[in-house]
Amino acid sequence: MSASKARTMAVRRQIVRTFKKHQLTLQIDATEYLEETLEAQDVPAEDLNDTLENIATGYVAREGLQIVSRARLEVVLESMQKWTHHLNERPTRNPLDPHKPQSSQSSYSQQSQQRQRSDPRSSGSIDMESVRHRIQEMEGDQHTYGANSQDNYHDFTMDQEPVQNMDEEDDVDITELFHVIDAFSMPRWTWASDVKTFIRVDPTKKQHGAEHGHGYHANGSSNGTANMSNHILGTAEEKTAMFRARYHVLLQRVLRNERFMPPVFTGVKQQQDRFFRLTPIKALKGRSGETFMMFGMLVQKGDGKFCLEDLDGRIELVMHVNEKIPGMLTENCFVLVRGQYTDDDVIVVGDIGLPPPEPREVTKKVFGSIDFLGAPREMRSEEQLKVISEEYETISFVILSDVWLDQPKTFTTLRTIFEGYSSAILPLAFIMCGSFKSQPFLLNGLESRPYREGFNQLAELIAEFPTMANYCYFIFVPGPNDPWCSNILPRPKIPDFYTAKVRSLVKRSIFTSNPCRIKYCDQEIVIFREDILNRLFRNCVVPPSKEVPTQTHLVRTIIDGAHLCPLPLTTRQVSWAYDHALRIYPVPDALILADKFEAYSLKYENCHCMNPGSFPTSDYSWMVYYPASRRSDIW
Repeated sequence: MSASKARTMAVRRQIVRTFKKHQLTLQIDATEYLEETLEAQDVPAEDLNDTLENIATGYVAREGLQIVSRARLEVVLESMQKWTHHLNERPTRNPLDPHKPQSSQSSYSQQSQQRQRSDPRSSGSIDMESVRHRIQEMEGDQHTYGANSQDNYHDFTMDQEPVQNMDEEDDVDITELFHVIDAFSMPRWTWASDVKTFIRVDPTKKQHGAEHGHGYHANGSSNGTANMSNHILGTAEEKTAMFRARYHVLLQRVLRNERFMPPVFTGVKQQQDRFFRLTPIKALKGRSGETFMMFGMLVQKGDGKFCLEDLDGRIELVMHVNEKIPGMLTENCFVLVRGQYTDDDVIVVGDIGLPPPEPREVTKKVFGSIDFLGAPREMRSEEQLKVISEEYETISFVILSDVWLDQPKTFTTLRTIFEGYSSAILPLAFIMCGSFKSQPFLLNGLESRPYREGFNQLAELIAEFPTMANYCYFIFVPGPNDPWCSNILPRPKIPDFYTAKVRSLVKRSIFTSNPCRIKYCDQEIVIFREDILNRLFRNCVVPPSKEVPTQTHLVRTIIDGAHLCPLPLTTRQVSWAYDHALRIYPVPDALILADKFEAYSLKYENCHCMNPGSFPTSDYSWMVYYPASRRSDIW
């Protein structure tokens, strides 16, 4: 066998092995095309494995299909070749759109760089002390307008015309990597125990799915915000399916934890002692006096006694837990229980706690080909997206909660904030969480007009800063006092009737559901507006430890329990059909828990968790999140 033929066979084996590892099946024409491409590019043998890994990963990210044809492979390779030059060239800012790059070869870039050197405001950061001082000065004057707002716009745009021949294919438009996912557009996945993976639930097979335009694509994304069904909560079958889905998501995660995995060598007693074995409730009969570890849902009977319930049965718990535990355990949450089984058919609890969390990286390795989020397909790999995110160091998200539009001081403060940012680097997005009304919206016919006028006034205020109105995203998340739906999670977006002027004057305004999610480059950001902390404390079964900060208890309860609202349905009603939209799996990169509780930020399981606090009740403070460094600041 000649050396060239031997090399060809080795390359073919490597191709098949790499694609098989990603659960991909190559058609013959696709294999031949890939061999020809590698030979034409003269890829060295030492780089062959990494090259094939990048191609396979890019194909999975873009196509998501197991059968690889030549036509689809050509499209993926062409897209990847267009992008490769970005890794070797750092993008520069386009002054016409502060979030878009511009060609480094154009004369326009040179002019903007000279103007930036002459105008320090174009590259500086916002002077927050001046903002605070300005707010205090303007507190008594509700109708003061920023006299220099148009001047700031003039300085920012520099009176230049757009470059017509910009090579946009070679640059990254950061706005194309920013997506907002509505709760009612997220795909629904269910755990299949027989194949040990998640299977996509076809919405057309649900009783109400095909009737109301749930436009899901095969890749998990949607073509718009899906409408809610006529069933406010869902069907009766979906209620039981909701708890089973929560149970299976956590159980498969627990069984993958190293403490619950059986040892390789079963004869070594030391390894056996480190292994926790879960016992189903039905296996307890006739084994009184023994100690068991069990997993299930905490429920309360009519007589006030607590029980542990799994798929096969229910058993009463006798609580003798003196030690304070981390997290807040409530009815309907899922817990691990270690206790002794007695002749009275009860478990005397020795230890109880939340299931161990699983880092996002581990989940992505196991279920990397599953699109839990439903965002548009991205041809770039996670590593490439991370590089882009880190290059745009100045990208930021401004987060405000309880933006009461019926309070004059809210507009006075917002004007000052907008003026401050208009003379500095604009954020990519303003995330405004409700409630947008200080009092609950009453369905008496008298509330609609003032509520709509509040959004009209906000639209006019934003329009006074044209650069901000045209190039910044404004994301509006409804709160407890906002119309229109009953008090059920997830809440749909604010009706278009009230927001028409905002959508008309603010180019990138997005009204979305509560909760909602943002996909930015390689990061998933969850936004949830709910006063959840006080509700959890009031419904605790076991008092949480006072040695641990309150916000840490909250974050651990949500992330360890993989759910945004682990409360009993009698306390906080959840739509059974859309419970998957409240699921925290895999763990997001950032979690915004907009609550009336004081502002905080902390990191847990590599997830940056933050609460901006209530805007009007916290001296009009807000929070800024920087995705490149994954940190946040409270202003």
